[in-house]
Amino acid sequence: MRPIMADLVQVAFIGLIVLQIRSSVQQIPFECGKVQIGKTALITNAEDTSPGEWPWHTAIYHKKGRSDSYACGGTLISELFVLTAAHCVLNKDNGYELSKNRIFVRLGVHNLDAINTRSLQQHSVDRIYKFSNFSRDVLKDDIALIELSTVVQFNEYVQPACVNLIKDLSGDNGTAIGWGVTEDDETSAVLKKAQMPAINDVTCLASNRALFGNTLDDSIFCAGYTNGTSVCNGDSGGGLFFKRKDVWYLGGIVSFAESRASNVKLCYTYGYGAFTKVYKYISWIQQITRLHFSMGEGVAPMDDLREEFGSCDAAAFDPAKTYGDYLPQNCGSYSTNRILNGVKANVFEFPWMALLRYKVPPEDDFMYICSGTLISNRYVLTAAHCARNNMQPYKVRLGEHTIDQDKDCNPDDDCAPPVREYGIDCIIRHQDYNGRTKKNNIALIRLNKKVILEVHIQPICLPVTPSLKRAEPAKYYITGWGDKDDDRKSLTLLKTTVSRADRSECDEWMALVGLSLDENQLCVGGKNMSDSCSGDGGGPLGYVARYNGFRFVQFGIISFGSGCGNVPSIYTKVASYMDWIRANMKP
Repeated sequence: MRPIMADLVQVAFIGLIVLQIRSSVQQIPFECGKVQIGKTALITNAEDTSPGEWPWHTAIYHKKGRSDSYACGGTLISELFVLTAAHCVLNKDNGYELSKNRIFVRLGVHNLDAINTRSLQQHSVDRIYKFSNFSRDVLKDDIALIELSTVVQFNEYVQPACVNLIKDLSGDNGTAIGWGVTEDDETSAVLKKAQMPAINDVTCLASNRALFGNTLDDSIFCAGYTNGTSVCNGDSGGGLFFKRKDVWYLGGIVSFAESRASNVKLCYTYGYGAFTKVYKYISWIQQITRLHFSMGEGVAPMDDLREEFGSCDAAAFDPAKTYGDYLPQNCGSYSTNRILNGVKANVFEFPWMALLRYKVPPEDDFMYICSGTLISNRYVLTAAHCARNNMQPYKVRLGEHTIDQDKDCNPDDDCAPPVREYGIDCIIRHQDYNGRTKKNNIALIRLNKKVILEVHIQPICLPVTPSLKRAEPAKYYITGWGDKDDDRKSLTLLKTTVSRADRSECDEWMALVGLSLDENQLCVGGKNMSDSCSGDGGGPLGYVARYNGFRFVQFGIISFGSGCGNVPSIYTKVASYMDWIRANMKP
């Protein structure tokens, strides 16, 4: 085996296939950095590994159309997060960050050409976090976190690595893992390993000042030998691990090496490889993952702490208590000539849509990754995952249609008033929300002042009556500003229709990722590529129903899915939470 610069990766992209497999591997509790199958000694030259020997090593795949291909390695550090190189989440042709829908990961893989379905776990991606200062032209800050859409099941073939907390690794012997190019210039299908010492900066710089002179700093270190044992194409994003008291710690991430003079697409193996120093990014990793690192203990599991600011304690419904009814009767107003089967929604068509605004440190600009619905003059309904500890909205925009336009108009010049933005008083996440299982994925946002209702800002109806709670429409509308067919966020509000999915189909794909569908969730879509997608989270699943005449009623909240149209998506069933909603609303 031998990292590669971002522009060296040879990747053909393919379409995500949800594997129809069920693992019979016994689940094993979380314990980072410990191999569950056998024991092996360190080596001096690259050689094949054994299945389960490196249970944290991850295969990252890129997809294009109906095909997919292995692109990079990565390291599992918790049940939801994989660490890799930032250049591994870029399109090698244009340098743009790939959509999360064009990436998936496989765990428990030993041979890329003969995957063992008994040990394999495949997970789609919920979010990609690339360090903000990274530039593939400068080759610094080459680190990224991949947040998985579903929870990893730990077993003898899949375990997390511990994270190194020692600043200086110079002189320590590490082991690099990867499916990279071998000494015969052929890609290895079988996972290989090689012992590589960490080299001090002076020696590294002296070995190749032209390569390391402008890149070597406290975020990068060198490792390897100058005798042909190095990292190479296909090893990118994989880890360099250091063993202490039978526990393996991730110290470096394969970043780049010198290219061969006679072949710029292959690495030069008689020089040191450059590794991103994981220690430098501990604070950044903790900020995103909410994981706790300590020597000897590795990493603690992810928890669901309450928000550090802007939070309200959620109240459980008490049947003995009387609650006020703050849901409006005049809601869900629609016009029969507005709701059509189309792509772009008309202005005024869905006046209850709320766009959540987020600030992303250290940038001052805002982004939108979730939406919600106005349900009264003070509350917005959304998903609990839209108000995570590491990503919380700070404003809510109402009356929006096309984000980059000052004025929204229909073709007949029927124009809407300006958008309105409201601050947030507090966010109320369901007290039993579980980020791992996706259960109780519901939240209320209390705005800092009462909303002034206008023609383009109106509340949606909820299933408040017994008949509405029992209703099971054959089809629904979903709306949002999420990913389009080209995997880019839509600036214009989109709509589509989706149908109820067969429960057995939902049970099957959820079982593959260790989850289960319960009575408080709806399984919808997955046909004809009509589905909710990245950026639609927290938005509504609704349809027209009989209520004070005919009104548009919200039956679900977009919760999570896998592959944007490849399989059904899961929605929080609003009817199951009407008591909770009422218990947590006040004037």
